[in-house]
Amino acid sequence: MQIKHDLAKLEKKLGKMERGLIPKAASQAINKAVRSVNSAAVKEVSAETNIKQKEIRQAHQLNLASRNRLSAAIDAKKSRGKNLINFVRPSQRKVGHFNARNKRGAHKALGVKAKAWGETKTYKHTFIGRAPQGQLLVFARKGPGRTPLKSISGPSPRGAFISQRLQQVMERQASARFRVELTRSINYQLRKLK
Repeated sequence: MQIKHDLAKLEKKLGKMERGLIPKAASQAINKAVRSVNSAAVKEVSAETNIKQKEIRQAHQLNLASRNRLSAAIDAKKSRGKNLINFVRPSQRKVGHFNARNKRGAHKALGVKAKAWGETKTYKHTFIGRAPQGQLLVFARKGPGRTPLKSISGPSPRGAFISQRLQQVMERQASARFRVELTRSINYQLRKLK
């Protein structure tokens, strides 16, 4: 909304020949600003959730601007939380590792120990088991019996991405970055005219 208003003022000040440059320069500026904001968001989410930046970046989809559509967006729908097994040390990813019993028959650990959300924690009443497809997962029992089981998920990059704090940081950075990039793009387009 604010971007269109500023662009309309700018077009009034420019001559007829230079008016055609505004949509191209604006789309370039929006795209650069969105890429910059996405990069910062990926770093923030990675630091918060303890997930690799590469995985988060691959899950984000950028919808870039064009001359006809002067808006861009970051889509984080695909960045879902993975099973807690991804946050367990590789040497401890074994069936029954945390279910070992001492001489008295009591469990040595209260549950699976994992480093999610940046800190190591023991998740009570959880254990490592094999899923029907054969992969190792962290489970918990739903009731007093042996079955049914529920899969325990780790941190969700999408949840961190849509948090109020991160949204405000991204909006501030996008508006500041857009102004800088728009000035650069317009100057570049004007230099090309000469």
